[in-house]
Amino acid sequence: MRFRKIYIEISNICNLNCDFCHGTKRKPENMPAETFDGIARQLRHMTEQVHLHVTGEPLLHPAFQRIIQICAKYNLPAEITTNGTLMKTVNAESLFNPVVRQVNISMHALADNDTDRIGEIFDFTREAFIRHPDLYINYRLWNLETPQESLESEKNEWIHKKISEEFGAAIPVAGHSAGRKSRNLLNRLYLHLDTCFTWPEINSGKPYRTQGRCHALKNQAAILVDGTVVPCCLDKEGIMDLGNCLAEPFESIIGGMRASKITKGFNEGCLSEELCKHCSYSQRFSPSFQSV
Repeated sequence: MRFRKIYIEISNICNLNCDFCHGTKRKPENMPAETFDGIARQLRHMTEQVHLHVTGEPLLHPAFQRIIQICAKYNLPAEITTNGTLMKTVNAESLFNPVVRQVNISMHALADNDTDRIGEIFDFTREAFIRHPDLYINYRLWNLETPQESLESEKNEWIHKKISEEFGAAIPVAGHSAGRKSRNLLNRLYLHLDTCFTWPEINSGKPYRTQGRCHALKNQAAILVDGTVVPCCLDKEGIMDLGNCLAEPFESIIGGMRASKITKGFNEGCLSEELCKHCSYSQRFSPSFQSV
């Protein structure tokens, strides 16, 4: 099996406390570089790329530079999602390594009118145009209440204006209902718009549905900071624990009984796991299935 993307949570520690992200109840820790090396060795022929994030801020990792070097050693293209607060740090320098394929910057994590931070993001972007022109940069605004919400709303107006002025881009204000969610601004810089979503939790009341499909274990899987393998990047508490790749091979884990049952269910349009039944994100892939 070859995945399109495998998420590796190198750190579950963050320097922000955003209302759209509840973090994790697991103990705070960083994945040792030696542990990451062993995982990368296992995955090097099993995925098109690794995404160094589930929860946490990857640029906070004290060995982030070493982790990027390991990706390069195994020729594992890397994607990073960051809150954009550390773009002037030595760790951010590693993002110019050719093995880094894409950087997603959560613009919705910025405080209102945080002109210093957005300026640092713009500086990083301009430098990437020169030093790493093949790097894809996604400015994410994933805070729309509806697809029709205007980017001139109070929470997004200043970001919309700053981006437009910086790159001379005419950005439609009508949310992503006016066209594609992703809009090219300049070179390989994109603005990606989407509605906010709720992290799935079993104790969140009535399940959304029992039927549906998902890309988990088909296009993606995830490994938490302690080596726990889960089907997707939204299982931030490790509820669907498939096994630990520090104790048994990743390939054996995803071929195991629980993983096979989950995959079989998705193929048949059935959600076998309780967390999946509470996940609203699955509706983006199979909207025709009715809620329970």
